Amino acid sequence: MKCFRGPVPYLIAGLLIHAVFLAALGSDLLRPLFNDASHTRRGFDFGVFYLAGQALAEGRDIYSVSGAFGFRYLPAFALVASLFAQFQPLTAYLLHLCGTELFLAANLYLTWRWVAKPRRGLALFMWLAFSPYFLELYMGQVSFWAASLLFWLIVGLHSDRERVASLCWAGALLVKPNALILAPALLRLRAWRVLALGLLAGLLTSLPYFLLHPDSWETFFAANIHGAPVQGALTHAGNLGLQGGLVSVVAQLSGRPLAELTTLADLPLAGRTVIYYSQAAILIAALVATYRGRDALPLLALWMCTFFLVYKDVWEHHYVFLQPVLVALYARSGSPKFLWIFALIALPTPFVLFDIEPGVYGPIDPERTWGPVTSLAYRSTKLIPLGYLWYGLCRTCLASAPTKS
Repeated sequence: MKCFRGPVPYLIAGLLIHAVFLAALGSDLLRPLFNDASHTRRGFDFGVFYLAGQALAEGRDIYSVSGAFGFRYLPAFALVASLFAQFQPLTAYLLHLCGTELFLAANLYLTWRWVAKPRRGLALFMWLAFSPYFLELYMGQVSFWAASLLFWLIVGLHSDRERVASLCWAGALLVKPNALILAPALLRLRAWRVLALGLLAGLLTSLPYFLLHPDSWETFFAANIHGAPVQGALTHAGNLGLQGGLVSVVAQLSGRPLAELTTLADLPLAGRTVIYYSQAAILIAALVATYRGRDALPLLALWMCTFFLVYKDVWEHHYVFLQPVLVALYARSGSPKFLWIFALIALPTPFVLFDIEPGVYGPIDPERTWGPVTSLAYRSTKLIPLGYLWYGLCRTCLASAPTKS
């Protein structure tokens, strides 16, 4: 019976939940629980990668493909997408799922090796029982690929393996440019090699493409910073970030229909001021805490949490970026508070209670029928534990003496 002691029961429980996620990909079992799954077809985001891969293989501009919000990634990732584009769409999607599962397997192996035995079981469970991961698979996204590389970055820095950490951050940047949010933490840690390799990798692999397609740089930059000028897409039920929530509440209180919003300029001045000042306050607080901090894990975790509080487009599958953070924080401290935070974020939101036309595919935004209370209640199950974690990390960093020059 020794096999049922230690981490094994947690691993078995996690694998059972994970098996439900995989089985649900072929059915409608979990679709009603998530906005993106309820109203978007399986593999929707992967389709954009696939089209960009086809465009690259055929010599067309990868940033001209249509679908979702367009291709918002660096040119290097289009090379990976072009490999998938060699296959039929369904086969390519299944290969993508296999790739994501390989990243998960690598994380489980590394966690087993890196985490002390008393905490190993729950740390393994945290990788397997996280509902945003189901959305990651359903949409055919690659956020988990980047999140995995960031986990390896954390382990590499903890183990003083700077070369490995450098390669991991560079890889994460090439997969998901929002990994750049960790730059202030790496700068504070004086991880010059990590910073240099990541930035050089992004620059050297992107510059040739943007020189060949000079108009594409503006498209890429606008898509990631300003967003596509699509009416009604400024915020919606698929956006679970703080900025998206604030936009929704401001619009509802001021009587501005969400369907008519294109940019923040469409909101009243007072509302825009609240949003701008709140975002600035969060960034200033994070920068002050970063200046005081000296420990890699709290600094990296702080900026990963900051992404969800200041970025304009935060989808539910993006929350997989918190998995490496929560696993590492729990592995290091063993504090139950990280398990509670994990549990709250791992569970689905109460979306199923507020959806309209559940399970119907199409450009359906239930939030256009909600009031501010519903919008707040919907996002609170993710943002409250996230905000608590962010606040705690700020305090941890501020409690540290600044590193001597």
